[in-house]
Order: sequence, then structure tokens, then C-alpha cells
Amino acid sequence: MSPGLLVGALLVLIGAQLTGLVRPGRPYLLALALAAAGFVAGELLAILSHAGGPLLGGLHPVADAAGIAVAEAAGALLTPVRGGP
Repeated sequence: MSPGLLVGALLVLIGAQLTGLVRPGRPYLLALALAAAGFVAGELLAILSHAGGPLLGGLHPVADAAGIAVAEAAGALLTPVRGGP
């Protein structure tokens, strides 16, 4: 398995978990999808702009984490929280 793929998967899973801690009540699959979309967007932006921090396994973790944060924040603002107890 490629180290870049493993790092990418870990970033997506951590981003989705952190979203669940910060804003509970949202569906986990939505948080996972937003984290994956943010990861891809951050990586594309880093590749196209030749910026994004140091390379780690062929990926730009700083740009990827920023992309995940932006996507999760947008999702938090645009989706309602499910009703709790």
C-alpha cells in the first residue's frame, strides 16, 4: 500500500472524527464525505499552486488539513443538526 494513500485515509478519518466531536448530531457519512471532498480539494489546490507545505508520502498534509477544515465548516453551516434528547 502506498504511504500517501495511508496518510490521506488517516487525514480524512481524523477530520471526520474531529467534526463529530466539535459538532455532534450530524450524520457520520456526511462528515466523512465532506472530509474526503476537502482532502481532494486541498490536494488539487496544493498541486496547482505549487504551495501547501512540505510533502509527506507524496501528499501535502497542511493543504489537505486546511481543505478538510474548510469543507467541514461549510457543511456545519449549511446542514442542520439532527434533533437530540
